[in-house]
Amino acid sequence: MGISEGMDTHELDELAKRMFRIAEKDYPAEAKQFLKQEGNKGRRELRAKTKAVTKKKTGNLLKGIRRTGVQKYNGDFQIRVYNKAPHAHLIEHGHILWINGHNTGRMVPGKHPAATTVKQLKKEFPRDVEGFVDELLSKGLEL
Repeated sequence: MGISEGMDTHELDELAKRMFRIAEKDYPAEAKQFLKQEGNKGRRELRAKTKAVTKKKTGNLLKGIRRTGVQKYNGDFQIRVYNKAPHAHLIEHGHILWINGHNTGRMVPGKHPAATTVKQLKKEFPRDVEGFVDELLSKGLEL
């Protein structure tokens, strides 16, 4: 079980939400493509943040970062970026330090790469939606 952080259309401000819903209804293929691009952007950001906060670079933690396909959930399209590495939760939330099988009693604080990535993407997502809608309008597609 890995760390999972999701982002869906519930996190948009009201105007961007209405614009995206109209685009989603009229142009579902373009909306799915847009969400895939946003998911790829999230995956890149999560990899960069995870790489920046970890010391040991074996690659297994970074290889575990995945993006789901676009799925319909409660009437909304959704995409998730997650880390399936079995030790991802230790980096995200912290853990007790064990050395040579002995509990040292010290706590290693969490680095929170997924949480900080989600905060950053939540800020950028409404602007990206507005750009997506502007692009649809510039192509001559009517909303």
